[in-house]
Amino acid sequence: MIGDIVRGKEKSKLVVLQDSVKQSGRPLLISLINNLCQRVEKVHVVCFEKSPDYLKDFINTEFYQRLVFHDGSTDVLGWESAENLSVDTDLVKYLSNRSGHHANNNVAIVIDSLSPMMLHRQAPYTCQTLSRLTSAKIQEAEVEQVVCLLHRDLHDDHSIVLLNHLATTIVKVTPPKLGHFHVACNTLHKRLSGKVIRIDEHFNLDEQYCIQDVTEVKNVDTSTVAMETKQSDPTANLTFNLTLTDKEKEARSQVKLPYTYDANREDNFTNFGEGKIFYQPDDADDFDEEDPDDDLDI
Repeated sequence: MIGDIVRGKEKSKLVVLQDSVKQSGRPLLISLINNLCQRVEKVHVVCFEKSPDYLKDFINTEFYQRLVFHDGSTDVLGWESAENLSVDTDLVKYLSNRSGHHANNNVAIVIDSLSPMMLHRQAPYTCQTLSRLTSAKIQEAEVEQVVCLLHRDLHDDHSIVLLNHLATTIVKVTPPKLGHFHVACNTLHKRLSGKVIRIDEHFNLDEQYCIQDVTEVKNVDTSTVAMETKQSDPTANLTFNLTLTDKEKEARSQVKLPYTYDANREDNFTNFGEGKIFYQPDDADDFDEEDPDDDLDI
C-alpha cells in the first residue's frame, strides 16, 4: 500500500505523514517529492522547518527544474517583514500570486512541516487552509495532491483527530519491529469509492530514497491466543451439577421415549376396538354437494 501511495497508483488528495522523535518521516517525505516530480509539472515545497538548501541535498538533481521552493523557515512568525512567508500567511493567495514558475497542467504542494503552523495557529485554521489548498488553482493549474509532514508528539489528540478527519491518507511512521527494515508505517487510506484500508508495513529506502522490500506485518494479539489455547472447564464453578453419574446414565437409558415402538403399549390401544366420529351439524351449516364453497365470499 505505501508503495502505491508514493508512486501515485492509489489516488489521494491529502497525504499526512506523522512521525515522532523515535522515527523521522522526512526520508519518506523526500521519496514522495521525488515521485511527485515524475507525475506533475511543478511541485511547490513550502519549508517552515528545514531550509530549502537542506532539502535540495537529498532530492535528485534531475528534478530541480520542476521544484519551486518557498522559504518560510527564516521568518516563521513573520516578525521581520509581513511580506515574508510565515505561519500567518494565506498559503492559497501566496502561492497563486507568485510570479514565474508557471504550470499548465497540474501541480503538487508539499509542506515541511505542518507542526509550526499548528503550534502557532489553531487546528481549525490549519485544517481550513489545507482544505482550500486541495481544491485551489495555483496559477491556473489544478492541485493534484497535497503532502504534509507532521510531528504528532508535539500536538494534542484533538488537533490530530481534526487533521485525520480531513486527510485522505494518514501514514504513521514508527521504528521497525524487524531488524532488517529501515522504516515501519501504519497507513490508513480512504479510497474514492468510500472503502477504508488500514495496513501495517515495513520497508527499506535505498540511496535514492526509493521504497523497496515492502512487507505487510500482521499484528497478533498474544493475550487472545493464550486465552484460546488454555482450555478451561466452564462448569467448574457452578453451584449445581450439570453432569450425570453412571447410575443416572443407566436409569436414563431405560426410559422409553413416547415415539419409540412398544408392544405392550400398542396392545393397550388396540383392545379398545374401532373408533367412530359423530358430527352434529348446526342450523347455520349449509351442505351443497354441487357447490361445496357456496358459503365463501368469493
